[in-house]
Amino acid sequence: MADTKGSKSFQKKMSGLRVLGAALTAALLTAASPAQPHRERLPLPEGFTYPNGIAHAEDGTLFIGSVSNGRILRRTPGGEWTVLFPGSEELFAVTSLRLDAPRGLLWGTSPDVMGLLRPDGTLGKRAPRLFAVDASTGEVRRIVPVPEGGLGNDITVALDGGLYVTDSSRASVLYLRPGGEQLETYVSEARFASKAAGLSGVGPAGIALAPDGRTLAINTYGPGRLFLVRPGAEGATPSVSEVELPRRLENPDGMRFARDGRLIVLEGAANSGDGRVVRIDVLGKASGPRPIEVLASGMESPVNLTVEANGRVWVTEARLRDRLLKGAAAKVPDTFWVTKLVLGD
Repeated sequence: MADTKGSKSFQKKMSGLRVLGAALTAALLTAASPAQPHRERLPLPEGFTYPNGIAHAEDGTLFIGSVSNGRILRRTPGGEWTVLFPGSEELFAVTSLRLDAPRGLLWGTSPDVMGLLRPDGTLGKRAPRLFAVDASTGEVRRIVPVPEGGLGNDITVALDGGLYVTDSSRASVLYLRPGGEQLETYVSEARFASKAAGLSGVGPAGIALAPDGRTLAINTYGPGRLFLVRPGAEGATPSVSEVELPRRLENPDGMRFARDGRLIVLEGAANSGDGRVVRIDVLGKASGPRPIEVLASGMESPVNLTVEANGRVWVTEARLRDRLLKGAAAKVPDTFWVTKLVLGD
């Protein structure tokens, strides 16, 4: 007769080992780096609120845009902040900034998503648009309307001057051909969408172009998913594949590829408040979930970033969480800054 008592005890031990193994695997896949990177805050001028869009030039010049009024600041290395563009009725917000250096253009997106930041607390109804200003003079060079019903959020610039734009409302990526006059749909994907309410319903947010100049990484702010979009053959629809992760990202926003091909992603963390900078090897050949390496945590609404050739990362911390949760009744923070991170391997 079999020893059923011993058999059950053995099965119980094996079950416990499996649970422990699963827990250890999850811990390895989502782990903080051994040492936090060097972190330094660069204060923004008094009166400049809610920084969002950010870009840099090869000489280290920084450009910062405000989501609340469309103002764009510029700072040369070691210099003071100066106003490149003061904002206007036409360009009233800056959620993304990207420099097209060969053509001397600073591109940005201007959706009226932060109308609640205005003194009367009203939501805006102005149509979103894509724009370009002269990177040297701040003169407005281009204004391109976003197709009706869309909401341009983040952008990335291709080597030929073409632009890819995330459309947070219509679960798609838009494209502006070099020298083009209107945005067209590059790819539309049901998996980009969310039927949830509020912030959880915001679709495509961050976008980044891989070192191959062809592959796009796209994240979805509400659902916290991450995708790769690869161009098809001539005339074919681009392919979309989801990056398998050990957990959903918490309100992912701006992201950029580092020179080594790994993707740097910001987690805005509207719910927990623990904003993070994470690194994911989305282009690697390994199978299974891609580990999420936490490089920095405890950040205040990190929304966008730019990555220099030397690996230094600049992050805009918008400090928006209180306003997003409480609306116009929330107090505007007294200070704002941009954060410099020096990352290790």
